[in-house]
Amino acid sequence: MGNVFYFGWEKAYMVWIQHLGESGIFHTILLALNNFFSMLGEETICVAVMGLVYWGISKEKGRRIGIVVIAANISNGMIKNIFKRLRPYQVLNDVNLLREVGGYSFPSGHSANAAALYPTTAYEFKNKKWLKYMAIIVPICVAISRNFLGAHWPTDVLVGLLQGIAIFLIVELLSSKINNKYIVYGILLLVGFFGMFYCKTTDYFNSYGMMVGVFFGTLFEERFVNFENTKKVSLMLLRTIFGAVVYLGCNALIKAAIGGIFVEDTMGYFLMRVIRYALVVFILLGIYPMAFRLEKKIFKNS
Repeated sequence: MGNVFYFGWEKAYMVWIQHLGESGIFHTILLALNNFFSMLGEETICVAVMGLVYWGISKEKGRRIGIVVIAANISNGMIKNIFKRLRPYQVLNDVNLLREVGGYSFPSGHSANAAALYPTTAYEFKNKKWLKYMAIIVPICVAISRNFLGAHWPTDVLVGLLQGIAIFLIVELLSSKINNKYIVYGILLLVGFFGMFYCKTTDYFNSYGMMVGVFFGTLFEERFVNFENTKKVSLMLLRTIFGAVVYLGCNALIKAAIGGIFVEDTMGYFLMRVIRYALVVFILLGIYPMAFRLEKKIFKNS
């Protein structure tokens, strides 16, 4: 159940973009390209980028990138649960869903992710000019791909892009005015907490749990771990690959341990998701970097 609202031009655009090269090799190519660009706005890619930066290049920059993306996800879930807009494939007979989706439509979470992740990364690495081009091109491609795949209305992706950019600017402003990052985290957690009173979709609770995990994972890492970043590309890649394994493994194990305690779509179920994602992020930021101490022993002769 949800709400239906759209402009006439949105319907015409959705029908037009989905029927580009309706059959044949051209359609196959378009489908592959749009699936690829859609993937660039998904959680897996966001985690991979944040992990590569945090574990390998600069943990401070990695934290800042992570906070912006997670804040964008929290706010996206909060907005979606206010408007409860149905997706175009659920409303229009002429539009098909070409990639699996869940939850409400407005605004686009993929577009918000892309508009938060890539501009923030470019901002943190100002000396990398190619990142500036990616910060513009990739979010636009992600947004268009969500239309082509039938997952979002044009206004979904437009507002999603604006939302991601707005969160990036807000978090950067807060960080520039407040020297203590834990106060910034606390403000974001406090504002995001209002979603607990009305949100009924997992995307919000997953993201809120991740923010909790960042808060406590950062605190733990600074006090008990304090790992060093590396300049070796090989170690950066190894840390990221093993980090991905830890992420997938912990997520699956914790889900198996606590996932079935409560019935789906109850408050207990949603709170378990908060705990699950908080634990996963805490392990990734605070516990997993302890393994980096073994690197000197393993690679001492390399």
